[in-house]
Amino acid sequence: MNQDSNLSASAELKGQATDAQIAEWKGRYKHGIYSLEVDGHIGYFKNPDRNEINYAMSKADNDKVLNVFEALASVSFVGGSKDLLEDDQLFVGICQELKVKLEGKRAKLVNL
Repeated sequence: MNQDSNLSASAELKGQATDAQIAEWKGRYKHGIYSLEVDGHIGYFKNPDRNEINYAMSKADNDKVLNVFEALASVSFVGGSKDLLEDDQLFVGICQELKVKLEGKRAKLVNL
């Protein structure tokens, strides 16, 4: 049996939430939620607000560049596999997607 197809089946992901739990989170977090999957684990995160992004950015340090992502992950994690936050290899796997959340929506500059 193909290991990749096994991992893609959401019922087999460690930390998989129920549909009811996801609906409850969607109702609770006005900016929405998203999930990240790495190596058979799934975690759920809320879209960060300005204060949460500001908090994460305050952790920036030239010697410890992952601090920003650790702070963002910790303030936006709502459920699922905590291994995504605690296991170094899994955490590095979610960092690229967390970076996208720090970038926010793209604005369009129009000179008038």
